[in-house]
Amino acid sequence: MKILYWNCCGVGNPATVREFRQLLVANVPDIVFLCETKINSNRFQRIRSICRMEGCLAVDSVGKSGGFALLWRDGIDVSVQNYSNSHINSLVRLENEDVLRFTGFYGQTASRSRQQAWDILRRVHHKVNEGWIVGGDFNAILNLSEKEGGRSKPKVLMEEFCNILEELKLTDIKPCNGWFTWTNNREGDRLVKERLDRFVASDVILDKFPFLASYVVRQSRSDHEAILIDTKGSKPNRERMGHKAWFRYDTCWAGEQELKDLISCIWEKEESNMLAKMDMTRDKLGPWQFSRFRNLKYKIKGLEKEIIRLMDGRTDD
Repeated sequence: MKILYWNCCGVGNPATVREFRQLLVANVPDIVFLCETKINSNRFQRIRSICRMEGCLAVDSVGKSGGFALLWRDGIDVSVQNYSNSHINSLVRLENEDVLRFTGFYGQTASRSRQQAWDILRRVHHKVNEGWIVGGDFNAILNLSEKEGGRSKPKVLMEEFCNILEELKLTDIKPCNGWFTWTNNREGDRLVKERLDRFVASDVILDKFPFLASYVVRQSRSDHEAILIDTKGSKPNRERMGHKAWFRYDTCWAGEQELKDLISCIWEKEESNMLAKMDMTRDKLGPWQFSRFRNLKYKIKGLEKEIIRLMDGRTDD
């Protein structure tokens, strides 16, 4: 089960919709929670259709702020329980008939509204009889390591957030990559970075899904990064062992003369039938791809680490 959360800071323009689609294609989430959509719920049906998500519940924005949406793909059994201007609460039935609760949450910044938002989570907690995952923009940090630049957060607010998680028996799921999820995108001494977006989970979830992992997914159009939680995230994938498993056609192969020669040699053999030629093609292309492109993933990981170092490192010239 994969759940994606993104504070999209407005999803009404075509460029953001395109980025949202790319986000879905790259990560293939089962459930998506969006906040700050800044559009009317009626307009969201078109976005749901464009992004090919089967189910959708959208909450209207208030003027040019707010707005939520919970989407899920075909085959996922989601039952929305309740929602407000701070949350969407749902039950998700898994393939093994187990049920988990997912609550998409948006923490308010004003003192009174923030307390009301915490109270909503308390009311949800009273009804929880299953594993519980909460994900969203909490607009709060747990300690000073989750903020760089700008004025220090008041200690009382950090303690309040810690106490809320302890009261609700929820554990912060630290990401496997990256750290800060929001930036004000300013330069020099005015740059501020904070970890505002996160997933938290109950002990039942942590016990049931020992390979649970969370990831920061870099974005370009929003000042918030997306975050992803995967219940099988760190589980070893034994199915992709061996050269044959590497056979995944890529359009960049079309310009490879070596590949063309390899395929031509196989299909020019008159003594082999079509099925045999297809088997030989697969058997040859797996090792060829492995030897030709195995270094690319290491280069990509190296570049991703450099991006993380720049985004999450100390701010300097």
